[in-house]
Amino acid sequence: MKSTTYSRFCRRLFAHTFERFNFSETSRNRLLEKADITMIYTEYYSMTLMNIIVGFSASFISMILFYMLLPHSITALLILIISSIVPVGIGLYYISLPSSKAKARGKNIDRFLPYATNFINTMSVAGISPSEIFETLSTVKLYGEVQKEAKKISTEISMMGVDTITAIQHAIQISPSEKFKEFLQGILSVIQSGSELGPYFNRCVERYMETDMVDRKRDLESLAVMAEAFVVTVIAFPLFLVIIISVMGMTSGGISFEFMFILAFLILPMAYAGFYVMMKSGMGETV
Repeated sequence: MKSTTYSRFCRRLFAHTFERFNFSETSRNRLLEKADITMIYTEYYSMTLMNIIVGFSASFISMILFYMLLPHSITALLILIISSIVPVGIGLYYISLPSSKAKARGKNIDRFLPYATNFINTMSVAGISPSEIFETLSTVKLYGEVQKEAKKISTEISMMGVDTITAIQHAIQISPSEKFKEFLQGILSVIQSGSELGPYFNRCVERYMETDMVDRKRDLESLAVMAEAFVVTVIAFPLFLVIIISVMGMTSGGISFEFMFILAFLILPMAYAGFYVMMKSGMGETV
């Protein structure tokens, strides 16, 4: 998420409002950096506040118009319910977005780090300096969010004139991945001690690849369990249920079609959605 004309307008509009509160700018700005949101906290939360106001106004006005077209006690109640749910939902979404995006980026970095480390080790064997390694890594899109972290380091070194150690220290502070922080901290320790980076990268590659194989095996096992549960709960069970209901209908006078409609259009779609959410949450997710 990048800064836009709209977000900058919101910042100017609510600038004095945020100045009255003693917020910790460092912690909030750092969280936005971890989430790869290129805004300062006053701009982001000003945009959030404006979206809440717009959401409340739009929902309230639309429900008033709906009530004027169809006056009833239920539509009057909907005015209160909808105009409350919409702004609360918008606020919760934008407030939780930085943390959720930072967590997702951390998982992505951890997933690609073993392969990025192998790439770094290959360049290190060729005698390339750390600054050139990060500059080259920042151009390789295969490594997901690791490329973005390397690009931040490369940008500080090449465009801002910052030395490699300071740039890596800054990257440690704003990285959402604990594993990547540990990796960068190891690079700093090796550079500051005057040792060779090659042996350190070799150890990292071996450790991360071994961990990645264990994680992949665990993901495959989880995927197998989910596949069995999917077949049993949303494929086999509904078929057996339909057969049982049909037999009961012939012997006991019939089963109401309402239950069949609920099963077909409510229960089964919710079951499919539940499995989809579990898959998207990371179970069985691989590179």
